[in-house]
Amino acid sequence: MLAPSLLDPAAEKLMLTDVTGRSATDVARVARELLGERFDSCTFTYVLMRAFDVEFHAACQASRWHEFDNGPRALSDADLETLLSPWLSTR
Repeated sequence: MLAPSLLDPAAEKLMLTDVTGRSATDVARVARELLGERFDSCTFTYVLMRAFDVEFHAACQASRWHEFDNGPRALSDADLETLLSPWLSTR
């Protein structure tokens, strides 16, 4: 994993992004855009926790989103929505 100082600028930009009415998959794709080639399941976990105060275990589960991992435990877009809605809906 990269040093937090390399990820914090993306987390801060994501924190300032208006996510009202946006889906969790939209937010994940914005994170991917902000992180560029640094985007992976670990950096996504970190940025979610930093930008939206997502709990560690939920952020780890979010890292199983199918755009990272197509294994048998991968999360669908709908699963990601359900998982992150408590944090994104309060923004």
